[in-house]
Amino acid sequence: MPIRDRNRNRNLSLQKRIVVLVTVVTVGMISTMMIFDTMSMNQSIREAYVSQISGMTIAINGRYEESRNITDVQQIFDYIQYKNNRVLELKLYDKQGKVLAASNRKEIGMIIPSSSVIIPTQDKTIVDRVPMAESDKPIVRLTAPLQEDGIVVGAVEVIFDSSEEELLLKQRTKLILIVGLSIAVVLSTLLWLILRVVVIRPLSRLREAAVIVKQGGDLPKLQFKASPEIAEVSEAFNDMVSNLEDRYQQLQQALNTLQVTQDQLVQSEKMGALGNLVAGVSHEINTPIGIGVTAISFLDQKTKEFQSLYETGKMKKSDLEQFLTVTHETNAMVQSNLERASSLVRSFKQISVDQSVEIKRTFLFKEYIEGIMASLKPAFKKTRLRIDVLCDDQLHVYSYPGALSQIITNLVMNSMNHAYSADEEGTLILRVVEQPDHILIMYSDDGRGMTADVLDHIFDPFFTTSRGQGGTGLGMNIVYNLVTQSLYGTIQCSSKLGQGSLFAITIPKEEEAVL
Repeated sequence: MPIRDRNRNRNLSLQKRIVVLVTVVTVGMISTMMIFDTMSMNQSIREAYVSQISGMTIAINGRYEESRNITDVQQIFDYIQYKNNRVLELKLYDKQGKVLAASNRKEIGMIIPSSSVIIPTQDKTIVDRVPMAESDKPIVRLTAPLQEDGIVVGAVEVIFDSSEEELLLKQRTKLILIVGLSIAVVLSTLLWLILRVVVIRPLSRLREAAVIVKQGGDLPKLQFKASPEIAEVSEAFNDMVSNLEDRYQQLQQALNTLQVTQDQLVQSEKMGALGNLVAGVSHEINTPIGIGVTAISFLDQKTKEFQSLYETGKMKKSDLEQFLTVTHETNAMVQSNLERASSLVRSFKQISVDQSVEIKRTFLFKEYIEGIMASLKPAFKKTRLRIDVLCDDQLHVYSYPGALSQIITNLVMNSMNHAYSADEEGTLILRVVEQPDHILIMYSDDGRGMTADVLDHIFDPFFTTSRGQGGTGLGMNIVYNLVTQSLYGTIQCSSKLGQGSLFAITIPKEEEAVL
């Protein structure tokens, strides 16, 4: 099952959510009403029990205080049971738990276990339910104080059949439950229908209209009278559709402007890189040409001295041999330096062509990188940094060398400008690893690193931490665009403050087509 279908099944619709919420609230309110009604009814029953036993205990206390005769109390017990068949048992005992009188004559004189002796305070009646395990029907125990001259000397216990009250309570609860559930069902049904007419159908039509607009179809004007809010939404939708074409044209124009601006910025960075390349060329070529000029000047001086010696007629064989040796050595020096200058010119020429013209070709990766590093030597000589290139000498890559040149140049210059302070030592490492289906380029420095906030915006255009020193914030953005758009690869950056930075670039491996 597609992910979208699973999410649709997992998430309830708006209509169902509202109905479920209202149903839950209704059931909760009904449950609360049932709880309070049950508590109120229990309180009423308890008060009724207390009222009934109050009359009994007044009669028992009066007869006991008047005659101090247990036989009279027994007669009252018998009379109470005769008049009220719901009174199951009566008992009178003192504070020590000794039974003084009981409706069951066999219990008279027995001692009640201390755990069962309950002596209420004066003018207080205790009502508690006897567990069903001790009886086959619902009963309650009512315990009232036995008083003598206003002092509590014992207790009167009445066991009362509460079947009628229990039945009444169950019937009352059942009635409230049935009525409450009926109200909830009716309310939910009505709410379901109202929501479907007032909200769901208009929203469905809006969704269908949005799909039509997405597919480029003509949309008739929508009008809803379900509610003022839905009508406002439909009017806003109509206005949005009417202005959609104009906004699309504006966005398209803005996109074209952005693309032109981006191309201009990339071209500007390319020209900047070519400027650095020219500086590197002039510096690197000056060295071998300077040596060649010095050697030629030296040879010219030696030639003139040899000519003077020859004209005097004093030249010896050893002079000739020495001149030939100097000539041979000087020629070798001039030849080697001219070859070095020629090699540098070829390398720099290829790099400059690659940076100015986007041509895809196969090249030796390490050799090409070394040419790039040679063009950066003038900038490196002003620092105490060194760069290590770890790459297979025979790694051939079919890609855009100009894009790779600009990427590596920008990464190195970014480290030089931002990762180190003046006169700080450091090491830059460029490691290239060949994988089965891609080339992995890992560039790292051991500089000051970046904070999490800077790392989050490292590839954003115009984001720079050195705007006051002339930074434009375009270097890393151009690197990102070259990797992802020109080379169809990926680039990730990881860094921690004080622990340097690492850029991991992957580009797909391709083979040059054979024509």
